[in-house]
Amino acid sequence: MQEDIRKYAKLGLVHHLLYPACTEDAAYHADTLAEFVKREDIEALDCCLPYGDGYRKKLIPIVKGCGKDVSFALHLFPARKISLASTDVQEQNLARLVIADQIAMAGAAGATGFVFPSGADVPENRPAAQEAFYSFCLWFCGELAKYNITALLEPFDRTVDKKFLYGPIDDCVALVDRVRESCPNMGIELDMAHLPLMGEGFADSIRRCGDRIRRVHLGNCVLKDRTHPLYGDCHPPMNLPGGEIGKEELIVILAALLEYGFLDKADRKPLIMEMRPFPGRTPEYTVEKTVELLEEAWLAV
Repeated sequence: MQEDIRKYAKLGLVHHLLYPACTEDAAYHADTLAEFVKREDIEALDCCLPYGDGYRKKLIPIVKGCGKDVSFALHLFPARKISLASTDVQEQNLARLVIADQIAMAGAAGATGFVFPSGADVPENRPAAQEAFYSFCLWFCGELAKYNITALLEPFDRTVDKKFLYGPIDDCVALVDRVRESCPNMGIELDMAHLPLMGEGFADSIRRCGDRIRRVHLGNCVLKDRTHPLYGDCHPPMNLPGGEIGKEELIVILAALLEYGFLDKADRKPLIMEMRPFPGRTPEYTVEKTVELLEEAWLAV
């Protein structure tokens, strides 16, 4: 493809993975995010705000005024410990209390989307957990609708690393369709780095999700080498030795996104590069190499 990919999508980055120390250091989180939103090479970004009224008071007007397509993420919520699919009423109420705060921050910062997972699978009582998560989704979408924000379900692996309830692509599609019967502000954020861990194909997953896909993450994972320091869902950069996604896989992904309508000049959607920095390298080096790879793959589509 000879035309610039930016004519087909809003290119973006994920802040909290390029600067992974922000999960442990709220001041670092705030400082790096305040600079990150000023980037002129992206039109979209995924972020979350650190806890603390002082940080939020500073960051909300900065994020809201950045002029980019902003999506929030539940990156600071302990989804492996407190499942959004929990059947325990106390856990459900605790999760909603915390997430209501996050929704308010997303609304104040002008977010258009909110990416969320399901949380831990419950193999011994999966139907009940799925019903509990359906109930959560109705509540979540209802709260987000007050701010015109779309709920973006992110599929995860069920057996390798995160071991979340949702889950297989067909399960996610069925859930989104069911929720949409009552709440239209529900879609899918399809993370390409998760698909190998889920045992799902790139092109086929894109086809099956169809127009439910509202946002896409491009990244990588390590699946075959269990001794690798970034084994599992750690989001190493694409083309990292030992990873599952390099140039050839990216060509397949981009071709399918174009064929099935996600990449569209008439309706440019967010195409987000999500990765940690290359080991021993800076975030800027990693962004530069990732964009180069993306452009090389796009030329081959």
